[in-house]
Amino acid sequence: MMKIHIFNPEHDLALAFGGKYFTAPAAGRDMRASLAYLPLWWADEEDVILVDDEASARTASLPFEKFLPNVKLIEKRHLADWMTGCQTSELVVDPWGWNAALCGELSRAGYPSDLLPDKRMIAAVRDLSHRQSSISLLKEVTDGLDMTVGERFVAHSLEETRDLVGKNPRSVLKMPWSSSGRGIRYVRGILTDNEEGYVSNVLKNQGSILVEPYYDRVMDFAMEFWADGKGNASFLGLSLFETVNGAYVGNLLAPEETKRELLSEYLPLPLLDSVTQRLVQKLGAWCNHIYHGPLGVDMMVVRAEGDRRLLHPCVEVNLRRTMGHVALHVAERTDWQFHAMHVTGKKGKFILSLT
Repeated sequence: MMKIHIFNPEHDLALAFGGKYFTAPAAGRDMRASLAYLPLWWADEEDVILVDDEASARTASLPFEKFLPNVKLIEKRHLADWMTGCQTSELVVDPWGWNAALCGELSRAGYPSDLLPDKRMIAAVRDLSHRQSSISLLKEVTDGLDMTVGERFVAHSLEETRDLVGKNPRSVLKMPWSSSGRGIRYVRGILTDNEEGYVSNVLKNQGSILVEPYYDRVMDFAMEFWADGKGNASFLGLSLFETVNGAYVGNLLAPEETKRELLSEYLPLPLLDSVTQRLVQKLGAWCNHIYHGPLGVDMMVVRAEGDRRLLHPCVEVNLRRTMGHVALHVAERTDWQFHAMHVTGKKGKFILSLT
């Protein structure tokens, strides 16, 4: 089976849009163009990566050439011609994330529509990616488990939002669908006119808004998983990452034991193991017959009263590949020659670096 890999980092925004004819903002287009080669880190020999510009993608990958497999880069405009020499039944598309816009893009490029996920499956993935859907998962993971924290509520009107925000000194408002670090607003107990305008706009465009208590974050991290779509999930590894103003900037590259030791400075390891076991059990059922592939659960260490540390085990669920998955593959293929993976953006160009 040959895989056609696609890096479409605008996935979350495309989910929010919901339709087939989505145009990503400039930053999303720039990231996709700059890092189009990224699937080289998890592709197998003789796989294919779909890119917009083969020459620039190949040039961008050159610094990592000795670590990467022999993979063919094909420009999207040449996809239909390339497929004439292939057994289409042996092809599988493996994108960063599935959405209606990507299906439309591939269909227009000549990929057989009957081999793409159907509308029902795409709609189900979109529904499951809605932040509301993780409310029950968060409750199940924290139920009866000491040293955990986390609440999430959904509002469908401005009045509901006001009521929920008024219950906490500080709250976090989140769009149902948004890209990492975006679509999040921090507010205090009473909404200002500007904040009410923001809420009204989100309600108009996405139908609801999520309200969470504000937690005093100490550290971000994630657990990365794979779901088979048949009721089973497996744990792949920890992701210790860094953000600046909510935007991803880098990952630690280290063996699992090293990452566990770092987290043990804040949280007991048996707690992390219990959360991992619960998520393996719950995620399999959560994704059953809807989604199969990589997914990640963002978490954070929270500062509580008396300088205690608690675990928020379900800040976000990303029903797609994540930079944490990328870091796991990079660490495996470089055999720990590097200690960190960074993604930086400047003047419309994004660069992956290993240090």
